Amino acid sequence: MITRSETYVLSEPHGWEVVEKLAPERLLPVSEVEKTVRYFDTFDWRLYQKALALIQAGNAVYLQRISDGGYPLVRDQIEMKQNLQGRFWWMFSKGELRDTLRGALSVRALLLRAQVTQKVCGFGVLNADEKTVVRLFLTHTSTENRHVETLTLRSVRGYERDFENLRRQFIKSDIVHPAEGVFERVMNLAGGVPGDYSSKLNLNLNHEASGREATCEILQCLHDVMRQNEAGIRADWDTEFLHDFRVAIRRTRSALSQIKGVLPEDAVAHFKDEFRQLGRSTNRLRDLDVYLLEEETYRAMLPQSLQPGLDAVFSRLKSERRRALNDMVQVLDAPEYLDLMDSWAAFLQSEQSRVGTDPAVPAISLARKIIFKRFKQVLKRGQAIGDDTPDEALHNLRIDCKKLRYLLEFFASFFSKDKMDKLIGYMKKLQDNLGDFNDLSVQQQELMAYLNEVLPRSRRADRLLCAAAIGGLIARLHSQQQGVRRKFASAFAVFAGKKNVRLYRDLFRK
Repeated sequence: MITRSETYVLSEPHGWEVVEKLAPERLLPVSEVEKTVRYFDTFDWRLYQKALALIQAGNAVYLQRISDGGYPLVRDQIEMKQNLQGRFWWMFSKGELRDTLRGALSVRALLLRAQVTQKVCGFGVLNADEKTVVRLFLTHTSTENRHVETLTLRSVRGYERDFENLRRQFIKSDIVHPAEGVFERVMNLAGGVPGDYSSKLNLNLNHEASGREATCEILQCLHDVMRQNEAGIRADWDTEFLHDFRVAIRRTRSALSQIKGVLPEDAVAHFKDEFRQLGRSTNRLRDLDVYLLEEETYRAMLPQSLQPGLDAVFSRLKSERRRALNDMVQVLDAPEYLDLMDSWAAFLQSEQSRVGTDPAVPAISLARKIIFKRFKQVLKRGQAIGDDTPDEALHNLRIDCKKLRYLLEFFASFFSKDKMDKLIGYMKKLQDNLGDFNDLSVQQQELMAYLNEVLPRSRRADRLLCAAAIGGLIARLHSQQQGVRRKFASAFAVFAGKKNVRLYRDLFRK
């Protein structure tokens, strides 16, 4: 039988008096521990989104279900000198903890989200036979000036009735309350707000909003995402900070290009150009990030005898990435960037943003019009692609799909969530196919450039092995790209299917 556990929050910190009042049976103190506890998660709270918390206390590192009141789900032992700050899942020893983190974290690094002091007092509730029938844990969690106190009730196998009786007694009490949001309270003690960042656009636009009001709200949200990711790019915690920063720039440019008439044309032209240049400044660093993230995949594509031939390639890429990161940090620190972000934020709040040709058009009407127009364009482009169509056509379709996806995300809150989820789901499958095709093309081009520009200057022995490895890798990538191309027709057929077309017409052709 599974052990049951429930946690309660004390209305006021009464400590031992509360335990005695709520558990009048004989109590046996069994433990008392005071420790520093550190909570880790990714910048975008990937563990929290799965109702998990990663905790480090002393040499112990363990995952806890947020609802379990401190009961470890998966435990590991590490040396304290191995700080969890900045660690990735692959830096943990093999085992269940590493496997769980791999599924949750992907390429994101762990960051310290809170540090608190915890004093935990454990008690056994004894019956007349001197048997422990229930376990109690009184936990006092504090920072310098704030605290929260909880009481955890945990069952003992074979004595579930005693647990249930005591649980009912707790529920009737006005001293403790069911612990909803204990984890959030602990985070708040340390000044954190779980879930305060997401790369997804969680907009809830006012259905009565004008086109200008909705557009400014969308653009303000994207501005905030850019600013939130600056520190992570500078610190180089993981590659997703730059990725989210770039996506926010692309979404901003897409909104300025597609949502017409609600903002002044001269300001739109100015900021489109500014954000285009900013986006270009991120390109090389992101390309290098993608190549380096694929290093193990590339090596696995080759026979073991050829794998050393890639050493020089990745050594060069890593050196170039260090320079590209330094260039990116200089961009973020430059007065031009800081002035752009300040002037952009000021514009979105200013009267100047109210002088478009039709700023008062209802946002929902505008959304329907531009979404359906873009959808028809995607359909037309996709239907024109056959087996012999040049690759450039797939590249153009990929860009159109991105623009449509952004519009769906911008205005999703205006329409049925279930229906919008279906549309975005169909969209994503097609985008995955087109994105894979494009990525494989870019990767081959990078490898060919290395062959033509760098390899001739290498030593002969290194050159032969490296050329063999790169040639083998290009062949594998080309084969994969052709396989992806062959799957395009079926991926597009799903997107262009009757169900999807009917959804677009029902939602947007008004």
